[in-house]
Amino acid sequence: MNLPELAIRRHVLTYMVNGLLVLFGVIAFFELGVARMPNVDIPLITITTVQPGGNPTVIDTSITNIIERKVNSIPGIDFVKSSSTPSVSVVRLNFKLSKDIDVAFNEVQTKVNQILTQLPADADPPVIAKVETDAQAVIWLHLQGNRTIQQLNMYGQNVLRRQLEKIDGVGDIFIGGMRERTLRVELQPDRLIAMGMTVQDVVMAFRNEHILLPGGFLTSASSERLLKLDLEYHSARELGEIVIGYVDGSAIQLDQVADIVDGVSDFRQVMRRNAEPLVGLGVVKVSGANTVAIIDEVKRVVKEEIRPQLPPGMTIKFGSDQSSYILAIVLALQEHLILGTLLAAAIVLLFLRNLRATLIITAAIPVSLFAAMAAMYFLGYTFNSMSLLGLLLLVGVVVDDAIVVVENIYRHREDIDPNPMSAAVNGTGEVVFAVLAATASLVAIFLPVVFMEGMVGRFFMTFAVVVVIGVIASWFVSMTLTPMMCARYLKVGHAHGKTYTALENIFKAMEANYKRLIGWVLRHRWGTLAVATAVVASSGFFFSAVGKEFMPETDIGRIMVILKTPMGSSIEYT
Repeated sequence: MNLPELAIRRHVLTYMVNGLLVLFGVIAFFELGVARMPNVDIPLITITTVQPGGNPTVIDTSITNIIERKVNSIPGIDFVKSSSTPSVSVVRLNFKLSKDIDVAFNEVQTKVNQILTQLPADADPPVIAKVETDAQAVIWLHLQGNRTIQQLNMYGQNVLRRQLEKIDGVGDIFIGGMRERTLRVELQPDRLIAMGMTVQDVVMAFRNEHILLPGGFLTSASSERLLKLDLEYHSARELGEIVIGYVDGSAIQLDQVADIVDGVSDFRQVMRRNAEPLVGLGVVKVSGANTVAIIDEVKRVVKEEIRPQLPPGMTIKFGSDQSSYILAIVLALQEHLILGTLLAAAIVLLFLRNLRATLIITAAIPVSLFAAMAAMYFLGYTFNSMSLLGLLLLVGVVVDDAIVVVENIYRHREDIDPNPMSAAVNGTGEVVFAVLAATASLVAIFLPVVFMEGMVGRFFMTFAVVVVIGVIASWFVSMTLTPMMCARYLKVGHAHGKTYTALENIFKAMEANYKRLIGWVLRHRWGTLAVATAVVASSGFFFSAVGKEFMPETDIGRIMVILKTPMGSSIEYT
């Protein structure tokens, strides 16, 4: 007993198996995330080193070059980029796509640890981080009000950030336009000279007194706690009492040679909305999370929880977000998916002129699509442009096998065997290998895309996997559900209505014209071959003439202006 015969004779089992595919697909439909593009993990690692007050030239020589020379020997590196800016050195390591990011991270950490003693003593330890390509803010919130930027920043950092981080799927919160609280020590040269002190004395005092020290462990019979000795100064008054030296036995405090200001950090970045300064909060999602669901939840939390608790005079507004653009893409593709299914059913009905046969064939579409969605869920995919394009392609592909099976069973019922059960078994058995060959050819076309290397391969993997799984599911449906439904529900009869007669006349006319065309082609073999050869040869020219790009240009309804001012321009001028 082969698969079609088993499906026909065990119709309950057939319904249950195909029903499970639909059930898993429906669950996956509601659980799958929504994103603009597939999640592509690119092995990218950054090494960030901070040297407070460092000159870019000095940082490039004493930090960046040393790190670059050491990490260049790591296998699998594609290319290295670096930047040296005031106080900060950043080295970006781009690895080949085949490199495991965790292995690369451990190798980079080992190399950096080997050159720690070669870095300047006043530089902070290098920070090594894996970069997620989709770690970008999906929505920005704008905090404004009749407060200073410092007050807005503190409220955003201490209150809003904590509320937003509690949302499921939020990985991080970017703070833009902030100026952090800073204690500024403005040394007065005349006072230093009068007291007999130098700048080096002040630096040494900070190194010796403004520090954090490990305090060991506080242990008891059932617990253990790690202690930290905080010897840093957190107010202008405390900082001013640091003793920087002694003159004639008298202690010289910092406030005697410097003005100490409790202010904000240097003015290096600014965010504005309608010419008013603000603090921006960018919500970053975790990898693979549902972008649209996170944005909707952020908006709900802001409206229901954050806004009612804002201090008087403060406002929070929504800035840019990706949900509208993503939803527009997804909804358009879903609309095309539904229209494609209806049009496919209409075309089948037009040619078969049998409603029951049309419904049996059309049933292969949702079962195959839901099976592909279930596979997407288990593989960790999302609804994005590539996966939806794969589903859209499946609409026109998955009916092919079912059409072949139904047409052959219909022919058996009409001309050979009127018994529904035996006609379904024999009719399906005749085309098993033909349907299998058609399915295998489609799989052979799309399966190699899964193994493509490079960025293009990573993006098209989702598309190829969805199509391959959907095609295999359509073969399974055509071997089980389709013959079983034909055996039970397909009716064969000769229709004699006006519509049937009109369509029959049209098809007979098309058949007659096709016969005449075939006859002409057979009489002019060399001319036909010449035309076909010319078409194939010209395709090479047109292929080279057509423009090529990784992604098509899209209009997301947003304008970005990048303006660069001359080197050395102040931020106020810019």
